[in-house]
Amino acid sequence: MTKPLKLKFTGVAHGGEALGRMDDRVIFVGHALPGETALVEIVEQHKRWARGRLLEVLEPSPYRVEPSCVYFGPNGCGGCQWQHIHRQAQLDYKARIVRDQLRRVGGISKPVVRETITGPADWAYRTQALFYPSGQGSLGLPKSHTRDIVAIDHCPLLHPDLDDLYKSFNVEWDGLRSVDLSMGLSSGLRLVTMRTHGDQVPEIEVDIPVSIALETRSGAIQPLIGDPWYFETIRGHDYRFSAGARRPSSPQAAEAVLNAVISYLEPGPGRVMADVYCGQGLYALGLADQLSLIIGIEENAIAIEDCAFNCSHLDNVALHEGPPPVVLRALRDPIDLAVITPPAQGMGHRVAQNLARLGARRVVYVAHNPATLARDLAEMKRAGFRLRETAAVDVAPQTYYVTAVALFTR
Repeated sequence: MTKPLKLKFTGVAHGGEALGRMDDRVIFVGHALPGETALVEIVEQHKRWARGRLLEVLEPSPYRVEPSCVYFGPNGCGGCQWQHIHRQAQLDYKARIVRDQLRRVGGISKPVVRETITGPADWAYRTQALFYPSGQGSLGLPKSHTRDIVAIDHCPLLHPDLDDLYKSFNVEWDGLRSVDLSMGLSSGLRLVTMRTHGDQVPEIEVDIPVSIALETRSGAIQPLIGDPWYFETIRGHDYRFSAGARRPSSPQAAEAVLNAVISYLEPGPGRVMADVYCGQGLYALGLADQLSLIIGIEENAIAIEDCAFNCSHLDNVALHEGPPPVVLRALRDPIDLAVITPPAQGMGHRVAQNLARLGARRVVYVAHNPATLARDLAEMKRAGFRLRETAAVDVAPQTYYVTAVALFTR
């Protein structure tokens, strides 16, 4: 065990940890706040940085509050990182994280980042969550920076209806790898998606209305009970969300992001938009009544099948299934606007150049990880796009997760 270190924290890192410096190394420490001084034990060392464990807060921040969950803390569940931080400070830190990523990784000296837009309520907002067997006959969540699973009997972030489903799930079976629980608030439909060792199909007994599906290692979805999807209403539009494709953590979070996209995009009659990595059609369906044509592009077969279902009543949405870099390269018809929601690894080869070739004058980039946006800035600049402004959207209170919605113009 190393000797405790007295450390002054000066900032907050993407990942939710407070950071300080020791000699020429950055020290990341969870459950601390900028402005605090604390005793820290170094638990992980690298050449340029280290990670510490909080031992004692010597000078607390005025923004420190008492966590409301018994599982929160350095030795507890890692599902939340910021329960100890006042709500307004959480919003300020999320804007700071986006600004810092654009400056440090993206190379922009003075990025324009709006005040953080609030999304869901502070608590009991999640309608989708992923859990793991704890080995104690119950589900749980990983401890921060480890593979250890902390068994929990209640999560204050879960919507009460999803919490009821969580409490009713019996995991007395060694073959389970993970359990994805999700539901539609508007429809009341509930979906359990299991992943198992060797894609084993468990014996299932249910006494509540719920659909259950098995997701295999290949990504295929095998329905076990009911249909492998649920329905949700977002900004007045009905969406189908299926197992095997990314789903919003809450409808309020999705609506907040959609509102930010619409405010930046400035849609209008006669305009054509490309929806790149369109998923289940959050933007395609949400904007269809404000545009003449929407071209949706998605490589996840399950997601684009949902999108086709969600937009089946529309005659101004054209969908293309395939890798967006490949599909965009083959398109010839001009566009005016574009929305791009890339995966964590970024846009892909020459996506920005092809958006420029097709004539896009206004592009809204939605990054669920601000670092993804920051890394793609150079590609957007080479294609002739300029970053005008970025909005930070708080999609998950009590955590560090933030969605960056960025406006680019030619």
